[in-house]
Amino acid sequence: MKNFLLILTTMALAACSSKNDVKMNEDYQAAVIAKEEARMNAIANIAAQGETGAVAAAMMLQSQGNSAHASPNSGKDSALAWAGILVPSIVQATGIAVNGELAKIQSNNNTTIATTNSNNNKEVAIDTNSTMASIAEVTIVNPEVVNSTTTNTLCVTDATYSCD
Repeated sequence: MKNFLLILTTMALAACSSKNDVKMNEDYQAAVIAKEEARMNAIANIAAQGETGAVAAAMMLQSQGNSAHASPNSGKDSALAWAGILVPSIVQATGIAVNGELAKIQSNNNTTIATTNSNNNKEVAIDTNSTMASIAEVTIVNPEVVNSTTTNTLCVTDATYSCD
């Protein structure tokens, strides 16, 4: 799986660059160079006038002109921007769905455990009731088992009581 992901990532990155991108970058660099050359030539022409104010203005222009040039955008830049929006949303939605499935599985497992425990409790109660019924049947329905027909009287005497 790791090898598959590595190959997929490599292919995706390789697909991000094309001959058109290289040509576009070369044209961009050439345009930046041409713009800077034109700016420096204009400053040189101003400074060549020889007046003190013109020379000072040319020196100020020379230090202020270094601004960042906007790089060219391709369709891949747009795709990257959309990926930055969609990927986190998709990952979050997938996580929510997986957590929902996990909650369902846990709920089903808890239901199974509760049902099993309930059935076990029912069986214990039935066995207990059966045992009590057997005891009651022997003692109540068949009293001869409990009551004997012979009576033996045992008398204990002491100084205050006699068996007479």
